[in-house]
Amino acid sequence: MINAAIIAIGDELLIGETINTNSAWLGQELTSLGINVNSSVTISDNQEQIIGTISKLSEINDIIITTGGLGPTKDDITKKAIASHFGVDLIEDQKTKLHLLNYFKRRGRVITDIHLEQALIPSCAVALDNSVGTAPGIFIKHSNKLYFNLPGVPREMKSIFQENINFIINDYKSLITEDFFIYKTIYTTGIVESEIAKRISYLDDENDTIKFAYLPSYSGVRIRLGILNSELKIIENILADVESKVRQHLYSYVIEEEKPLNEAFQEYLISNRWNIAVAESCTGGALGKLLTELSGSSKIFEGGFIVYSNKAKQELLNVQKSTLENFGAVSEQTAMELANNCRLKLKTDFGLSITGIAGPNGGTKEKPVGTVWIGISDSKETKAIKFVFLKNRDANRELSKFTALSLLYRKLKYNIEL
Repeated sequence: MINAAIIAIGDELLIGETINTNSAWLGQELTSLGINVNSSVTISDNQEQIIGTISKLSEINDIIITTGGLGPTKDDITKKAIASHFGVDLIEDQKTKLHLLNYFKRRGRVITDIHLEQALIPSCAVALDNSVGTAPGIFIKHSNKLYFNLPGVPREMKSIFQENINFIINDYKSLITEDFFIYKTIYTTGIVESEIAKRISYLDDENDTIKFAYLPSYSGVRIRLGILNSELKIIENILADVESKVRQHLYSYVIEEEKPLNEAFQEYLISNRWNIAVAESCTGGALGKLLTELSGSSKIFEGGFIVYSNKAKQELLNVQKSTLENFGAVSEQTAMELANNCRLKLKTDFGLSITGIAGPNGGTKEKPVGTVWIGISDSKETKAIKFVFLKNRDANRELSKFTALSLLYRKLKYNIEL
């Protein structure tokens, strides 16, 4: 088994000033490559601690990845610690220096000696191109182990990993004899983890060579089937049969595009040349934000309305005063009017609305915190569905936006009746 360790470096991570998303992302990427993430730690900007942590973790891991501490300021000491660990000096990498000079010239900025220090790397290392920033990644192969040092800026870290490290690790895997996992992921939406387990757990019990994992999130549950590379040829037919049965048991909850919900939703609407408008109350624009996160979203998303108050609902989307007085802002009737009217106003194929009580205040016995109505409208019908989620405000907002997307996706993809 190929084991990896992730080391996040930075005092700001330890004191909670910055949330460490890098380690989670790297863990997912390494796992998808079949690498077993054996350790993930967060440490301070301290040279002795960096050296000690790398030394300790390299004893039991084949791949060591650090993030943070590669910038031009005094607290960026990772490179010095790495050079000290391997007993080498820092030298100027000419390719990186040229990249820095061009980077600053394109932006009309004057480069300083401090900026040029980012071109210094350990003499035993190879610089990894940073196409979206300045500090390069660093790669060292020593005693048949791989060491990677990446910037702490998530966008830069991800870019260097995807453009460089993916390929290095795959080459490494092809040259060693140790086993590694190969994964097949099935994306689902609109069904909870417990219900999935109820339907397919017998498959897990019957197949010892296939490792099942259920990975829930607000957007849905990913089912991960893992097998060792050395067993692939032996059980390839079994794996295909298990995957087929999983899809059969879950049918209308499976995302056929084999992608996260928002990606699959966009791809499906684009392929059918459909567009959408939204009306949001308790989510405050979160659904619109979700729909515009991906490149190409302008092909499906016409626009949206944040109608938080009753006044906004009436003036912007013509919700009837009598509807609000008789049924309330959080009701089936209001959700339907919002969905239908935003569709008509922006002349789209579909309208989606969300109105609810996110909490922690505002709930009643009849409408407790977590009560959400989601409306869906097209040229044939307008309907609304009631949900009672949780008592946590952030969770309710997340669940609301993904549930709205899930409902429309499954209605269109599988002709699900609402």
